[in-house]
Amino acid sequence: MNRKQLFGLIGSIVLFVGVFCTSCKCSDCGEHELFSKWESDGTIILIFAAISFVLALTKKYKGLWFTGLGSIGIMLFTFINFHYRMSQVKAQMEAELRGNPFRGLADMTLQSVQLQWGWALLIIGAVLIIASAAMKED
Repeated sequence: MNRKQLFGLIGSIVLFVGVFCTSCKCSDCGEHELFSKWESDGTIILIFAAISFVLALTKKYKGLWFTGLGSIGIMLFTFINFHYRMSQVKAQMEAELRGNPFRGLADMTLQSVQLQWGWALLIIGAVLIIASAAMKED
């Protein structure tokens, strides 16, 4: 097994595991994974991880460009969508809770929403897959 294949296999495994790790945490709502409730983003990344694993095993490295960049694209879309939704919720809360004495609790809840370490695994996995595609043959 050469270095190029090893990077592809490890990257696909890390990407696969990252989908099931905590990606978002809220003090009131708990922890959420990208794969929770079979949401499409997590499912697509799982499919990309499985395809990447097969491509790396069969040494068809050109296909890793598609799966690696596709995974990064899905993650970028999810990240932007997350921040867009959070800004919408904040704006809606501003309008609906104006003058409400419990607004401070709602503010604290929104501020407690944080991205978690699962994102790091997803990014590392996708980068390793792309690195495998970019490496020259030994």
